[in-house]
Amino acid sequence: MQNNRSNHKRPSGAKGGSHKKRRVPNYPRIIGWSLGLILVIAVISIVLRIIIWDKGVEYTMTAEDYERIKLDTVDNILLWPSEQINTETYDGVTEVLVFGNDSFYEGSKKGESIMDGFRKEVESDKVKIYDCCLPGTYLTSFNETEASPEECPDDYFTLFWLMFSSYTKDFSKQNTALNYLDSSKYDIDRYKEVITILDGINYENIDVIMLCYDGHDYLYGKKPINYNIDNPDDAQTENVATTLGAIYVLCNFVNDINPNIQFVFVSPAFCYAENENGKKVSSAKYDTGYGTIGEYIYTARYTISNYYPVSYVDIYNGVLINEDNGNHYLEKDGITPNEKARKMITDRLVYLLKERL
Repeated sequence: MQNNRSNHKRPSGAKGGSHKKRRVPNYPRIIGWSLGLILVIAVISIVLRIIIWDKGVEYTMTAEDYERIKLDTVDNILLWPSEQINTETYDGVTEVLVFGNDSFYEGSKKGESIMDGFRKEVESDKVKIYDCCLPGTYLTSFNETEASPEECPDDYFTLFWLMFSSYTKDFSKQNTALNYLDSSKYDIDRYKEVITILDGINYENIDVIMLCYDGHDYLYGKKPINYNIDNPDDAQTENVATTLGAIYVLCNFVNDINPNIQFVFVSPAFCYAENENGKKVSSAKYDTGYGTIGEYIYTARYTISNYYPVSYVDIYNGVLINEDNGNHYLEKDGITPNEKARKMITDRLVYLLKERL
């Protein structure tokens, strides 16, 4: 008799005569878990992306950036009317005498200082540059009245005394002062070199005097103006121990020698100061005794213009060195410009002074 039973065996565990129900997926739960997983992945991706960005290469402004960005500067270049120039004494060569200090001399041993770059760009058969920048010097004197070279040798290498001695051709006080300067701190050979340059200067032939001093006067806490007077309108212009007085006395003195000489004041660049805890702080915010560095810049830019027409070159705002990126452009002392910064400042001077030269 034919057997009609199926030869198909039941799966093990199945009870005779019964069928296991098919499991139906829980779609709401699956969708919920999937969305949660997607959200977690998204959050992790964002966090990782932020970490990658944070570890990326930090960008700092380059020497070309300020040309593109058009910084808000307060330059004021004054040009003498052609009819005021003494054509009888002008020999067709523009002679530029530069007084300054550390920042503008740094790199000179390798021919890479700001003045080296400036001279390469503008000096020609029609332009002569006399670089008298002296490291370790100040624009303002330490004493309001004359002190002996033995008492204060530094005074005789400040702006006024260098100018006065070069006009009178008497460097006896400078030569005496050299014996009292610490040769381990001062470049005595450079001091002697500048004395030689100034000894050969004829102020009848000088057309431009540039004042290129950095923020060392501010860091030392020297006075921008004379505060020790009862009437602020009196005696402001005779004190060579103030920024205003030093510039004014020089301008007034030179004007009697050669009224055709034009003055160009180059502002200090940004620098860091050091607070009472030895921490670096922004010169734009820190008072070293007589205000922030802005006080010194204000004095040169506004106050002196009330007494004498002085051209102003804005390095402080015109070069992208500030408290945010200063560590990339300044040496460890917080004021000396590195090679990149020197190039930026040089380009700025060349760009502006070519209008005059």
